[in-house]
Amino acid sequence: MENHRDLERVKKRLLEEKHRILSKLAKEKEEEKNNRDRQAVGDDVDQAVALEEEKLRSALSAMDIQKLRSIDNALRRIEEGTYGYCEECGEPIEEGRLLAKPFAILCVRCKEEKERKRF
Repeated sequence: MENHRDLERVKKRLLEEKHRILSKLAKEKEEEKNNRDRQAVGDDVDQAVALEEEKLRSALSAMDIQKLRSIDNALRRIEEGTYGYCEECGEPIEEGRLLAKPFAILCVRCKEEKERKRF
């Protein structure tokens, strides 16, 4: 993505997604606090359900935190002027891939190769 206007649009999209995730995490943290308060007075079944819900929220939060790291990394690359280039081969990442996943760090070819090696 070499067009400055396109980069600004991507940056805005990344910042909006970052704000959305941070707001969601803050809301979840508040809900978790409220659930702990209620859990103290619930019966065993209520406590078991609350524990399972907390585990699920924790797993989802971990995914959001990883996404935040990816977004921050993409924003850093935009500022450095390295955004849009594959971290493996150095070639430009396809524009369609960046539009679909603006924090992508690998081109399609390198991503597919990495996936093949995993299995």
